[in-house]
Amino acid sequence: MTTGDEPATYQVDLLIPTARFVFSVEGDAVDVLPEHRSPEAFVEYRELRERRPVVGMTTFPNTILLRGPRTILVDPGLPLQNDPALRALEARGLSSADVDLVVLTHAHLDHAGGCASVPAPVAVHELETASAYWPLVGGLLGLLPLELLSGDAGELAPGLEWALTPGHCDGHISLAVDTAEGRVVLCGDTIGPGRDEFDAMAPSGPVAGAVLASWRRIRAWEPALIIAGHLPPFAP
Repeated sequence: MTTGDEPATYQVDLLIPTARFVFSVEGDAVDVLPEHRSPEAFVEYRELRERRPVVGMTTFPNTILLRGPRTILVDPGLPLQNDPALRALEARGLSSADVDLVVLTHAHLDHAGGCASVPAPVAVHELETASAYWPLVGGLLGLLPLELLSGDAGELAPGLEWALTPGHCDGHISLAVDTAEGRVVLCGDTIGPGRDEFDAMAPSGPVAGAVLASWRRIRAWEPALIIAGHLPPFAP
C-alpha cells in the first residue's frame, strides 16, 4: 500500500504462463506434440493441419496476479486451470478470498472459464455481453458480481488504467499497470499469435485498421514490458 503522495504501484506476477497443447488423430492413434510453448506450438499446429486429417489444440493464456492497492487476477483462463490457479495463489500465501477483483481482457472461454473458482467481482467491458460467444461464459459470470466497463478508457484503481483495444474482438481491453520498474501493459489477445507484425506495426487481415489503432494505443503507454495473452512477456 502507498501512503501520502507516493505513487500507487503494483507487483506483476505471472501466475500461470501460457501454453498450447496440440494433438492429432489418425485412425485410433492420438499423437500429442511435445512442443507446448506459444507461439512455437501454434506454428506447428498450423503446419500439422496440412498433413493430418484431424488436428486440435488446447491453449490457455498468461494468468497474471497484480498486488498493490488491490489484489487483482487477470484472465484466470480455462476451466481446467481452476485448481492450478488456486495452488499458485496458495504458493504465494493467498487464497481466492484474497482476490479483490478479476479482470477479463475479453470474455472468450479460454480467458474467462477459470472465474468459477474465484468468488470475486469480475470486470469486463459491456460490449462483450452483446457478443455471439457471451452465452458460453454468461451463465458462469452471471453467478458473480459483474463490473461492466463502458466507454473507451478508465481507471480500475490507482496505478491501473484500462483502454478499449478492439481488433481481436469488439470489447477487448488492455491494462496499463504502474510498477517500480516502469509501466507494464497487459494486452490479452490484441497481440498474437506471434509478435512479428506488432514489431513491424503492420497488421494484416480484415480488421487491420482496428488492430493498428489498438497497437498504437498500447505503444502510447510507453510500456517497459508487454504481456500478451499467449506470448512470453517481452520488451517492446
